[in-house]
Amino acid sequence: MATDALNEDADHLYGLAPEEFTAARNARVREVKPDDRELAARIQELRKPSPAAFLVNQLVRRKSDEIDDLLDLGAELRQSQARGDGRQLNRLARERRGLIGELLDTASAIAEEFDRDASRAVLDEVEQTLAAGTVDEPAGDAVRSGRLIRGLQAVGFDPVDLDGAVAGAPLAASARPKRERRRAETATRDTKTDERAATEESEREAREHAKARAEFKVREARARAEEADKELRAATEQAEEAEGRLEALRDEREELSARLDEVRREITEAERRARSTERDRGRAAKAAEQAHEELDDATAKRG
Repeated sequence: MATDALNEDADHLYGLAPEEFTAARNARVREVKPDDRELAARIQELRKPSPAAFLVNQLVRRKSDEIDDLLDLGAELRQSQARGDGRQLNRLARERRGLIGELLDTASAIAEEFDRDASRAVLDEVEQTLAAGTVDEPAGDAVRSGRLIRGLQAVGFDPVDLDGAVAGAPLAASARPKRERRRAETATRDTKTDERAATEESEREAREHAKARAEFKVREARARAEEADKELRAATEQAEEAEGRLEALRDEREELSARLDEVRREITEAERRARSTERDRGRAAKAAEQAHEELDDATAKRG
């Protein structure tokens, strides 16, 4: 399966708010599965980003130049660390703090835009992730991918743990723009043309983002509707089953009631017969007693 297809879907999904992610992913899986089961399975494995990862992914999409500045600054920091240049390290560290501070302000604004509460803990994790991206090149690639699943954390200049941190493949190193080259190109660009191109690009990105967001909302709504239909069918079946059981119990109750009436009639008749038999027995006993008396009288007279 082509990695580009997975990354394209992941780029869309990790640009969404976390609460929209699962429904949109599942809708995409259903859409892809009939034609490419392997791709559908890979998409299904994509996990919802943490709140901090979501904000970093949004920064990559909206502040790509500033992210590039920060990550390229990380390369300079590593070189200065290798040379043991303390003065240069201090200068670059101050510059890094400034860039991260500006990006944190943007992250707070993005959180408000999505009606999310950017707590201090979440912003701290965003700060740690941005700083970790400057510690080693793979971590920078993970941040730059815009597909982070969780935040990153650096311990000194040791390699950053990226296990389960990024969805899809990281951005290729050859595709990373270098800060110095980009600054030189910007310096020679005509200001008015640059502003017009930037505006057009911003509008295009906004339109594309709005279109992609609308498409995913439609897929999400369709997925919710299908799930609601499924639940309605299940509830209807359960109601019909319960109604059938209730009807059967009613029939059984009527049968038992009729049988109870019959038993009561039988008991009444048995009691009546018992009383009649008792009366007959009493009369027979009285007759027998009288016969014995008559026999005794007859015997006495004969003697």
